[in-house]
Amino acid sequence: MFTPVALEQGTTGLWYGRCIDFPGTIARSHTRQNLLQELEQELKYHLTWLQIHNEKIPSNCLDTFHLIVTEEVSNISELGESGGEVAFFEFDSQIVTREKMGYLFRLMGYNRSDLLALVKLLPHQKLTYTPRGKKRTITDILHHLSNAEEFYISRLGEDADRKYEAYTGIGQQEIDGLPVFDRLQVVRRACIQTLEELIPQKEGSIFTRSEYTAYPQEKWSAYKVLRRFLEHEREHYYNILEYLNKPIRNFEN
Repeated sequence: MFTPVALEQGTTGLWYGRCIDFPGTIARSHTRQNLLQELEQELKYHLTWLQIHNEKIPSNCLDTFHLIVTEEVSNISELGESGGEVAFFEFDSQIVTREKMGYLFRLMGYNRSDLLALVKLLPHQKLTYTPRGKKRTITDILHHLSNAEEFYISRLGEDADRKYEAYTGIGQQEIDGLPVFDRLQVVRRACIQTLEELIPQKEGSIFTRSEYTAYPQEKWSAYKVLRRFLEHEREHYYNILEYLNKPIRNFEN
């Protein structure tokens, strides 16, 4: 099985990659060669993950597969940093059908249920502990996830800001002040409602937005917004596993 992948190299020295046909897959490394090895493991994990969540996968996916780099973008500013750029790939311009959107929403739900199963019962001291060499606590990471989702919604335009706030039913300051698990729930629910309304209007268009970013010319599309919801949460799920000294891509966590 040949599996196309898309790679991006950042000014930070990091490489990121994903398997194009399997949205939500994500891997990072400091070298291109190691990134491809990480992506092989990520794909194996992802296929099993899909089966666990009762999603159908092509029968030939269980055979030997070979990664083929079909897109590669370099010099992405601050890649991997909060507020940094993320590459726009050719496949990001695809039209998101209702069926595709429903599928991606299901994957988002699986990601969130996995995350909550990992952290919901952690004691306060683990949620608020900053490991050596890290800048955030687990609670900080969870708030960061909500911040990022609000940012992705904002890429859809000013109308998205208004609709998102209306769907939350409360003001932005109140949202920011919610306990972290309440905030995750409120933000995600309002994001899904906003996406359901606005994504079909975007079709395959490419757009930019100057507000809330240091990179006003960064290209976005409906599909890129949705894939970033998936990639970003999985990346931080792995991040939290590392905080807890648990192996990533392991179903015995």
